[in-house]
Amino acid sequence: MKILFLISVYGHGRGGHFHSLNHISKKIGENNDVKIVSFGPGKSNIIESNPYFAEHIPFNGFNFYNLKTEITKLTYKFNPDIYHCFDVGSYNTIRLLISSKTHKIILNKCGGPNPIQYPHIHNLILFSSENLMWFKNQKKYQYSNIHLIPNRVKSILMDMTFHPIAKEPGEFVFLRICRIGAAYNKSIIDSIMLIEKLILKDIINIKLYIVGIIEDYDIFNKLNEHHLVKNGRVIFLTDTAYTTEASKMIYISDAVIGTGRGLMEAASLSIPLLTIDRDGNIPVLLNSDNFFEAFETNFSERNVFNNNSYDSNINNIVLLIKNKIYYSEISKFSKQAFDEYFNIDKVTKAYHEAYASSIHGKKKIMEDIFIIMRSFIKFFKNNLSNEKEIL
Repeated sequence: MKILFLISVYGHGRGGHFHSLNHISKKIGENNDVKIVSFGPGKSNIIESNPYFAEHIPFNGFNFYNLKTEITKLTYKFNPDIYHCFDVGSYNTIRLLISSKTHKIILNKCGGPNPIQYPHIHNLILFSSENLMWFKNQKKYQYSNIHLIPNRVKSILMDMTFHPIAKEPGEFVFLRICRIGAAYNKSIIDSIMLIEKLILKDIINIKLYIVGIIEDYDIFNKLNEHHLVKNGRVIFLTDTAYTTEASKMIYISDAVIGTGRGLMEAASLSIPLLTIDRDGNIPVLLNSDNFFEAFETNFSERNVFNNNSYDSNINNIVLLIKNKIYYSEISKFSKQAFDEYFNIDKVTKAYHEAYASSIHGKKKIMEDIFIIMRSFIKFFKNNLSNEKEIL
């Protein structure tokens, strides 16, 4: 089967869905003919390092004719059986060039909250049951072919030569990998709050590393004013050496505070996992009692733990730090969760079934015209922003 993956790049190209495409395409490419095309005002080093990467097409929202020419040449030569888009921007663009009446187009919604508006799509793949429930309840998608495939990360192989930061003996390290901006601000604040609460419980030899690119310098500068940052208990690592493949930094962690794929990657290494509680102010340690509550919302900042008790949670975290037997039990639970729900080795069959059952349908361009226009405006605005940064 020939599969053409498409993704739009507005900026740095390092978001979670770029990593998901990178891993999923490699796995599917083991038994299929695969190519990847990216387009937009930005570029993604993650995608361009993929062995199946074919081309990046600069696209600013206006040079549509050039995009059409390049896509037409590639599709004529490659003749895909499936056009697989990994974000709404690429789907809203490619649907103007490729007819869903004669070609099979699939869109991945890679997690995130339920949308307010979303385009018509005949074939949809979702990462979370939260999204599945929403789409199933929308009349607009009653005839759509929808699949839930949460498995999307590969087991991490740690680079034993990459140890840019030494870990102090006896130190317990929490790690949070995320972009530093509005989208993950609560998770960062909650993670810092956890360190503060643990210190109040006389857990002294602890540290929090926050690894990620800076998206909002106002937020970053405000976070740097916190006393735990100033005294070295909380450390930000924002250089590209740490952020390009941020999962390499997991070597330093004893526990990972994660959301989405970052949490899943850590699980492959049997590392205890904490995630965010929408209604709380410190991360929650995952165990067999609360795992599926977070699984439903894709381990995001939207997690709701109905039976979560602050006291039992903080006591469990203290026990994790102090008790090696409990630490071992939680570590084993993390690995079991990875093997069952996250491991990308299980996706090949699921994606083949999604491709085999994919359907044709009406284009419905005019019904989605405002949604499509918003995608093009986003291309244009991000192109302007990128040009200003260069100047």
